[in-house]
Amino acid sequence: MMKIVIPYGIELVEEALALLRSAGRVVVLPDNSEATLRAELGDANAILMGASLRLDRSLIESASGLKHIARLGVGVDTIDLKAATERGVFVTNNPGLTADSVAEFTMALLLGLAKNIPRGDRMVKEDRWGDRSELLEENVELNAKTHGIVGLGKIGSRVAVRCKAFGMRVLYFKRNRDLDSEKAIGLEYTPLDVLIRESDSISLHAPLTVETANLFDTPQFEAMKRTAFLINQSRGKVVNEGSLIRALREGKIGGYATDVYEDEPPDAKSELFRFKNVVVAPHVGGVTRESRVRGHMAVAREVIKALRGGIPNNMVNPEVLNGARPR
Repeated sequence: MMKIVIPYGIELVEEALALLRSAGRVVVLPDNSEATLRAELGDANAILMGASLRLDRSLIESASGLKHIARLGVGVDTIDLKAATERGVFVTNNPGLTADSVAEFTMALLLGLAKNIPRGDRMVKEDRWGDRSELLEENVELNAKTHGIVGLGKIGSRVAVRCKAFGMRVLYFKRNRDLDSEKAIGLEYTPLDVLIRESDSISLHAPLTVETANLFDTPQFEAMKRTAFLINQSRGKVVNEGSLIRALREGKIGGYATDVYEDEPPDAKSELFRFKNVVVAPHVGGVTRESRVRGHMAVAREVIKALRGGIPNNMVNPEVLNGARPR
């Protein structure tokens, strides 16, 4: 019987669990220790991955029967893709199924900054009604402002549609120009430096790669409008947090909102969390009741397909098909 490992902290919806159990023995790890993971992964055929778990070469090579690493989300920067490919292990992610959830969350973060919603919430709950005068001068409208999107994939394009609905001019930057989206949504392609310079708000939706690590660093903060907002819905390391903190301290940008961090969980004592113009969330941008059911069921079907000898749909290492095949 095939063995499927579910790491500690991943709570699959019951429908997906039932589907996986129909195909094999499901082992839910009781803790997040590496020793437990290594012990159960040794004879596993598939493992589901969340955002925080890391699968390095030593773990992958310790699993002699591993056929499939299934990422519940999109980012695969915590998986050693080279090692998996060399071992003939399928690695898949789950693109598109959380795109609407993340796009909506991006707009929530943008509105949280523009309208100072978290600060207003605290003022009312802490009986500081008189402090509302601070917000009267700081709240801004999105209508007629310019929003820049870095990474126009499934999420970025949905953010673009929502920004247009708010009456915003939308710029975008990506490696390959998207003429269809320009026409359909009404977007403007610009080089990254132009986007940074002209935007009143910027949202990041690019994957973490060697090219995008520290994509926003001191030079980018220096080039931004002093009133501009930056929203990170990519990965924490796409933004250099040290440089970001200096930019916020010196008033170089208007505010920052994020759902992701260089280290997760982040240090609660970080200076980043002391600024009034910073809005944060615990990496839940893609998590809704609807997206959980869609995503979990899709992953369960992918796992079953791979374990039964098929080729899963959302492979991130298709090179495995040109060499070793999963055992």
